[in-house]
Amino acid sequence: MIKIQMHELGDQLILQVEGRLAGAFVPELESCWRAARANQPNRKISVDLKSVTCIDRSGRYLLQLMPGNGVSFINACLATQDMLEQIMGQLECKD
Repeated sequence: MIKIQMHELGDQLILQVEGRLAGAFVPELESCWRAARANQPNRKISVDLKSVTCIDRSGRYLLQLMPGNGVSFINACLATQDMLEQIMGQLECKD
């Protein structure tokens, strides 16, 4: 199960994700992110990963796409931070 809440903080939109970023739940976050980007293309978007309990391969792939499209990540636990650092390192190597 996944729960995504949207919070506006000044000129920034925060997508607060709770639960599993895995399987059939990944498209839900992608839809929220793409809709937010389409509504306000220049708005800063952050994804709060503090309450994410699991990330599978498809979730990792989505998280890999997001930074190249103006998204930052906040409040990740240590394991998630490590995974994000690996993803960001892979992106830097591709340049």
